[in-house]
Amino acid sequence: MRHSGTTLYRSPYEPASPAIAGEGFFDAGYDPLAYAVEACHQLGLAVHAWMVTYPLVSPKRSPHPLLREHADWAIAHKGSYHLDPGNPEVRSYVAHLATDLARRYAIDGVHFDYFRYPEAAETFNDRTSYARYGSSFPSKAAWRRDNLTRQLREVRDSLASIGSDVQVSVAPLGKLKMIPDLGRSHGWTAYESVYQDPETWGREGLVDFVVPMMYYRGDLYSPFLQDWKEKVAPYIPVIPGLAAYRVEESGWPSSVIAEQIAEEREVGLGGVCFFREQHTSSRFPLVRQVIEQAFASTALPLALKRGEATAPAAPEGLHAVFVSKKEFNLSWTLPRGASTRGITYRLWVTTTDSQGRRAATLLAQGLRSPECRLTLEDFVGDDCAEFGVEAVNSFGVATPIAHGLELNLAALRLEQQH
Repeated sequence: MRHSGTTLYRSPYEPASPAIAGEGFFDAGYDPLAYAVEACHQLGLAVHAWMVTYPLVSPKRSPHPLLREHADWAIAHKGSYHLDPGNPEVRSYVAHLATDLARRYAIDGVHFDYFRYPEAAETFNDRTSYARYGSSFPSKAAWRRDNLTRQLREVRDSLASIGSDVQVSVAPLGKLKMIPDLGRSHGWTAYESVYQDPETWGREGLVDFVVPMMYYRGDLYSPFLQDWKEKVAPYIPVIPGLAAYRVEESGWPSSVIAEQIAEEREVGLGGVCFFREQHTSSRFPLVRQVIEQAFASTALPLALKRGEATAPAAPEGLHAVFVSKKEFNLSWTLPRGASTRGITYRLWVTTTDSQGRRAATLLAQGLRSPECRLTLEDFVGDDCAEFGVEAVNSFGVATPIAHGLELNLAALRLEQQH
């Protein structure tokens, strides 16, 4: 939703992305984020606004407003500009952008990318802000890491100031830290090269999860997967980002992605993420097949620690009303006075067929209204159905099913015949 200083939503603070508005502030009649939120929520999908945090693109003939109004916020580096995380005004601005998004759109999360110091950070000229703000730190590296951690504290506090409970996540580099006995060149790492400190972020609960960009394979994947497990996963979920794009662009066999999913599950992390969406679509059948096989069963959203303190009340009063001979409506309520903020529902059923065989199925999740329309044709071959509903808060924390409803489907079919 935010590229390098331009937006794909209506922002009063930054220009619209040239992809949709040429140059200048947003004046189109179409708001991509508003559309995405409405469309995705109708499908039970969560929307996390992906924001490129510090890089800043500024055309020469039309300098970015931040460069005109706050020239000391950005530092020229490698042919472009990079907002200075060491400048407190920059950190306040980034926190304000995230809060503005959460205030004006019904997003489910904010996801920070390029949340780091730039490539070749050793030549990044932040001497002025270091001299002004970093004198109490043992090293410039420690100061830089603290700047990124302070940024997340400001995001947390700013979102809390408006009562927002959107999830916050970051995409750090895929290699967390140098591994002394790796036996080969590491390339860059999150902690040493770009001053990201996910261990501290997790320990302080500043993010709800991280999505390390693990776009590697072999000994640049497996040892670092274990490193994330040991150092960060005890505090927050780690969701490795896998390089689906490399099957097309780098000639990887699709089996690499399948093996990495299996390895992530064996290690026991929080799931996987794929970069990027177009390489998971039907245009790329090899990757698509891997995903369909790996996720043949529906996956539930993670239950995040931050939501445990506000676990929802258990639904009650589950009942069915037939609107025709074949169609019925299930509905339920929450206890009087229970909070409905951010609540969605999961509908489960356990069916029993004529041979006495039982099967449990997740019928629906992400329901935003306390009702669901079903038909008897949904349960062909089943004699009995026991329904149950869970309430789920915005952090994926659910309540145990306290009240159920049993329908004798065989008897209902007999009634229809007469």
